[in-house]
Amino acid sequence: MLSARVAAALTRCYIAQIVLGFIGAAIAGALWVAHRVHYDLPCSANGGCEVVAESAWAHMTIGPFHDIPIALLGLLAYIAILTFAMMKIGSDTAPTKILLGRLGLLIILGGAGYSWYLQYVSHVKIGAFCPYCFSSACVMLLLLISAIIENSLLRRQGGAHSPSPEGEAG
Repeated sequence: MLSARVAAALTRCYIAQIVLGFIGAAIAGALWVAHRVHYDLPCSANGGCEVVAESAWAHMTIGPFHDIPIALLGLLAYIAILTFAMMKIGSDTAPTKILLGRLGLLIILGGAGYSWYLQYVSHVKIGAFCPYCFSSACVMLLLLISAIIENSLLRRQGGAHSPSPEGEAG
């Protein structure tokens, strides 16, 4: 059973993840739709969005699927993060919250790591800046912070009820 203080802190983490998930989904969704209909979103003065969107890094091949837009993968990741956060709010059991939290953390770790790798590629290799991509990377970073706090709270709460190592028979 979670203490009231930990439960309140976890609820704040879940609400943050839902809000950030919606923001991220809006950004990734706008980028994906713009890509699909060949619309140039308003961008910075240097026109970096078009340069980034037309680069080789704007698509990925996963197994038999070729040319998957990175924005679509981001949208799917944000939808999964949103889904897990809403399921955690609706769950009454700590094991379910822990499982969903760890699954969400894996998605967020992958998304944050890849987003910031793409920021490196954008600035160093392509030489362009897309404020939408940068915003998405910042959202993923905030999600990562929230997920780390959440997992820390769950681990600390779970550790409070487990026996200490020095009390175990060896």
